Amino acid sequence: MQATRTGIKNIGKAEFMSLFHQYQGESLCSKKLSAYANMVQEPTLKNMINQMSSQCQDRANRLSSLLQEAGGSHLLS
Repeated sequence: MQATRTGIKNIGKAEFMSLFHQYQGESLCSKKLSAYANMVQEPTLKNMINQMSSQCQDRANRLSSLLQEAGGSHLLS
């Protein structure tokens, strides 16, 4: 039996804005962590911060895809 997926286009304004704010937060987190990593000299710590930045960027990319699917591509930069 195949599972049916509710389309993201059917979400309400509140849910859409919640996703958008989460996208903004993850994107900002990634940028800040990347800047912090550039300030760090210790290789292990620098690597850890870079990994955290990548994880935030991955989440931002997934949220961006959902928002685009919901018709919000004009809000994404």
